[in-house]
Amino acid sequence: MKSTDTNIIYINNQGERKNYLLSQLKDKISLVEKDAATFDAPDKPTLFSMLHKAIDAGVTPILFDHKMKTIAERVESLGITAYDKAALSSSLPRDAYAVFFTSGTTGVPTGAIKREQNIQGELDALTKLFKDEAFERVIVTVPFIHIYGFLSGVMLPQRLGCEVLFKEEYWPQDLLKLHEDKKTLVVTTPVYLKSLLRLRRDHDLGNVLFLSSTGLLLEDEIQQFQDKYNSRIYQLFGSTETGGIAVKKGTQTLWEPLEGVHISQNHEGVMIVNSPYLSTHLFEEKVFLMPRPYMTTDIIEREGNAFRLLGRLNDIIKISGKRISILELEALLEKHLGIKEALISIMRDSKRLKDEALHIDLVSKAKVEKEDISALFKEHYPAINFDFKLEMVDEIAKNSMGKKVRQ
Repeated sequence: MKSTDTNIIYINNQGERKNYLLSQLKDKISLVEKDAATFDAPDKPTLFSMLHKAIDAGVTPILFDHKMKTIAERVESLGITAYDKAALSSSLPRDAYAVFFTSGTTGVPTGAIKREQNIQGELDALTKLFKDEAFERVIVTVPFIHIYGFLSGVMLPQRLGCEVLFKEEYWPQDLLKLHEDKKTLVVTTPVYLKSLLRLRRDHDLGNVLFLSSTGLLLEDEIQQFQDKYNSRIYQLFGSTETGGIAVKKGTQTLWEPLEGVHISQNHEGVMIVNSPYLSTHLFEEKVFLMPRPYMTTDIIEREGNAFRLLGRLNDIIKISGKRISILELEALLEKHLGIKEALISIMRDSKRLKDEALHIDLVSKAKVEKEDISALFKEHYPAINFDFKLEMVDEIAKNSMGKKVRQ
């Protein structure tokens, strides 16, 4: 029988392993006035318990991404404080449950305000997704400040009745042993999965299911991973504003909407979402109602109730009449030529009369020539001539979820 209390396992930077119960940690911490809306804690278990205690106390957590200073200044300038049951007034809607920010990697971070129904409804859908798995442990490699980490890493373990394991810093090889032969769900990212795939050894992880946030994992990469580790990968697609939208299991080519989510598209193929998990309000310079249904920036092709994800509007280029995702091109480069990482940006020039040009940044131990990339592109896209500028760099900036920062 599963315990009604959440067992927390924590491994710090010195490799020391500590065990806690969520109830004990909640009893030890207090929510002082200055921490009522924004949260900081010395370690992951404390932050985990603070968030649970805040939710239980009716406090609205405001959770930040890496541009914390920018967001903090905006929150302060708007006079936004947490709403709790004893408060007489608040800048947030009275039914605000939690506030999350977009990463701001492609612009100014936007705040998304969630009601309890949004969060609990999505947890219902995720719980149903895993209802037959009988997990014993959830390993969380992602931060809690994003809605994906909050839902899957903070709220879901308790809903599933699982113990949760945090490590201060994860290395790819850590996952080969941390499951300890228990039926395990690993909440992670495409970057982490690709790092695991690069390890030069096989390992049986038949008792482990990996849940990954959205990122371009090629079907053959997923197949290689599942064969290498005798494991499974589920990908969860969504956004801060919309919450979860769809799931893709293994090498499926199509995304299947979560329960209750309705997908449509406009004449340009831009996805429109109507869902019980949509944020109620957004705020940038002020708080305002979020449109329902909500038009995303994602381009899709529908097939019945499912869809194929082509990429984000800003990440789609049109060359020789064909639409191509720059994420798809990055994945192609990273798979070949000994390239560790690739970042492609679109060089927009109003004076150009035809197709768009690309700027390609590469991180690679070996020198990569422009001719090598041209040949690779020609092999996979024989009818298209790509115009691009190439630059070798030492590293590519990433945010706290491991996503590349795009200018």
